[in-house]
Amino acid sequence: MPFLAPLSGSKAALAAMSTALRMELAAWGIPVVLVEPGSTATEIFDKSGAAARASLALADPRRSALYARHLAAVGRAQARQRLAPVDPVARTVVTALEARRPRRLYVAPGDARLIGLLTRLPVRLRERLVAGILGLTGIKAG
Repeated sequence: MPFLAPLSGSKAALAAMSTALRMELAAWGIPVVLVEPGSTATEIFDKSGAAARASLALADPRRSALYARHLAAVGRAQARQRLAPVDPVARTVVTALEARRPRRLYVAPGDARLIGLLTRLPVRLRERLVAGILGLTGIKAG
């Protein structure tokens, strides 16, 4: 996701690690599963927002100005976002842990399934959709 690169990168890395570990541990019958929680009401968005504000406060104002309209648009989109409660994600984790033969992937209720479908779209279409949802369409460099 634009302007959430560290979060997006860590999620992609976790998925790749899960795949590799699943294959490495298969000989011992040790299952490795991935739970996709979707947009969940946790502290991560508050923490990342605080870190972003702190970084912007230290940045050269001329450079920060380059991002002002983009950050404002993303901020408005995030304010409209409805984060799912944590309980359904916790129940999904419990389901995975208690499964006799766990699946490779568990998708928690909420927007995780939609996000998964979005990743399967052609790249140009996906990027246009994401830019539109975040209000970035048509914003030129500042």
